[in-house]
Amino acid sequence: MVKTKFLHCGESILAYRLIENPNSHSDGCCLLLHGAGVAGELTYGPMLEHLSYWRWLLIPDLTGMGQSYHYTKQETPVTIDSLTREIQCLIENVSWQQFDIIGYSLGGLVALNLNAWLVQENGVAHRMMLMEPASLDRACVNTLADVRQRYRLASQTIRETGDVELGVAHFMDGVSPNRRKHPVAEATTQSRLAHRPIGFSYALDAVTDWVEAMTKAPNKRDVLIDHTDQVLLFSGALSHTLLIEHYDEVAQARNGWQHIMLTGCDHSLPFQKPRQIAKYINQWLIK
Repeated sequence: MVKTKFLHCGESILAYRLIENPNSHSDGCCLLLHGAGVAGELTYGPMLEHLSYWRWLLIPDLTGMGQSYHYTKQETPVTIDSLTREIQCLIENVSWQQFDIIGYSLGGLVALNLNAWLVQENGVAHRMMLMEPASLDRACVNTLADVRQRYRLASQTIRETGDVELGVAHFMDGVSPNRRKHPVAEATTQSRLAHRPIGFSYALDAVTDWVEAMTKAPNKRDVLIDHTDQVLLFSGALSHTLLIEHYDEVAQARNGWQHIMLTGCDHSLPFQKPRQIAKYINQWLIK
């Protein structure tokens, strides 16, 4: 079992795991960022044994999720920038300069933001593998802002009423409206997201706030995309048609982007097909 380490980053105490794969195809490093509400190890654990490219894998818990907390141990609001600063602090602590990034949902937006910061700082873009990254799910900024209001409803329901089950249901209906509602799968997702419900609600608000800011500065998202070099983008075939269409549009417009749609998956794709995602990542990197 890999030991969990802790690092004081700003106002947060960040939990992380640094895993070595001695049988890797390279001596490279990869940062893996999870989505809202579910810790890094739970998100990527089933995928790790199938990721054969990197020697070192760094898996943090973003503040408010897993074992990462505000230093007061109270759940507090977070922003995309505050989460990004913490990950930058962690990267500096482990002395990484060259590394790839896997990001899922919220973690995908943090990955894009971190990459843009690092490009501005040292001029080098990082390869990214993004699974339905938050903020790319619609081409139209105003439509995206409208969609995010469903997430605001979810976060407010959790904090204001204490009805975590209903709040998570609002989130799931917003992020995966076309999912196959199998009782076991629904219960599993509910359980994952209910672990730290207030932290989960603040994570949802962080993305919603970022998208609302984007409506006032429409090029905010373009800046992140324009700072990328090579991106492997994943979507679930059961996700919204407008999401899939936007991914195709973004990937077709950029030489370094590739979009892969996974059949039978919705927004929970890293939990649904971790082995297949790892296979595509390995092939993309070793090509």
